[in-house]
Amino acid sequence: MNSLNLNSIRNKIKDTQKLKETIDKSVKISFQKAKDEYIENFLNHPVTKEIASGPDGVNSSNTLSSKGNLFSFIGFNNGSNPIGELESNIKGSFSLERQSIEINKNKIKTRYKISYPSQIDLEKNTSMPWEGGNSWVTAIERGISGFSNYMYKKFNSSRSGTGIQVKNKISSNSYKPTKYFSEIIDKFLNSVNKIK
Repeated sequence: MNSLNLNSIRNKIKDTQKLKETIDKSVKISFQKAKDEYIENFLNHPVTKEIASGPDGVNSSNTLSSKGNLFSFIGFNNGSNPIGELESNIKGSFSLERQSIEINKNKIKTRYKISYPSQIDLEKNTSMPWEGGNSWVTAIERGISGFSNYMYKKFNSSRSGTGIQVKNKISSNSYKPTKYFSEIIDKFLNSVNKIK
C-alpha cells in the first residue's frame, strides 16, 4: 500500500497556475475597488472641489470663514490645474504584486506587496506655489498662516487673480485646519486590510 506524501501534494497545488490566477483575480478585484474608492473620496472631498473651482470658487470647505477660497488663498497661479495634476499622479501610484503563496494544512496564505499614494508621496508633488518645500496637501490639515492678511478681490497683480497678502492685518480670523488625505488614506488602508 502506497503512502501519500502530503507535502509533495501541497507543493504541487501551490504551484498550479490556475490556483494562482484564481487568487490573483479575486485580490485584484478587491484592490481595484479600494483604489476606486480612494480616487472617488479624493475627487468628492470639499477641499478638492473648492480648489478645482479655481480663483472664483466658493469656500465650501469652511476653512476660511466664507472669505475667498483656497485656490486664491494658497496662491495657485491663475489658469493652473493643481487638482488635475494631483489626480494624474495619484492614479499612477497604485500597484499590486504577489510575493508568495503558502499552503498550511487546509489554509492558503498569500502575500502581496502594494503601492499607493501615501502622505509622503503626495507631499513630493504638492509644493506650495510660493513656499518651496512645504506641501499644500499637508498644510490643509496642519494649518496655513497669513489668513489675517489675506484680501479676496480681483487684482491684476495677483498670482491667482483674486487674492493678495497685504502688509497689515485686516481680519482677526484664522485658517481652520480640516481633515483631508489622512482620512482618505485611512479609509483605503482599512479596505485593503479587509481583503481575504
